[in-house]
Amino acid sequence: MGFKVVVDTLASLAALVAILSVLIGWYSSARKPLSISRVVVHKKDDGLTYIIVTKNRKSYPVEAKRIDCFSRKTFEIEQRVGEKPEYVEKLSSRYAVFSSKTSFEVPAKGNIDIRIEVDGQTDPSDHLIFSFDTTHGYHEISCNDITVVEIGKTVVYSVEFKKEYGSKSRAKMVYFWRRIVELTKRCSRRLRRA
Repeated sequence: MGFKVVVDTLASLAALVAILSVLIGWYSSARKPLSISRVVVHKKDDGLTYIIVTKNRKSYPVEAKRIDCFSRKTFEIEQRVGEKPEYVEKLSSRYAVFSSKTSFEVPAKGNIDIRIEVDGQTDPSDHLIFSFDTTHGYHEISCNDITVVEIGKTVVYSVEFKKEYGSKSRAKMVYFWRRIVELTKRCSRRLRRA
């Protein structure tokens, strides 16, 4: 009786490991090869420089031929006469930030900083959507981590909250609470704008 229980348990564990390994393999192969961890925007007198920190998740190099950047997506519902309604997500040129035909290669499992110069002064959005035309097809990648730096200007700011803690766990708890409060404020501002 005891031997049968051990064998059944080991067989169940082996089946679970096999299922999990297949799911992990499927997930890693289904992910887009490129990801954008953050974007740094340098504001200058004559224009902007977008520094796009790009990472290649795959074990082979990916070459990008064109990058288009948009501040938002549009969502349309259309119904033609006598047909079913259609739902479409589009990247409209009305919300284009820049377009670059610069060709570059992101090395296997590597990082690269892509610098794109844009003439004119516009306020960068707090959310950017990138459309990459690569050797592996089109990839649409979003980025919410946008840092704007004004070159040659002094920044004066006031601190809303500052507190020192002796415990790392207490400091982390307060930090995460402040992040949640700040994200709630941002979401409510976006909902009011929309």
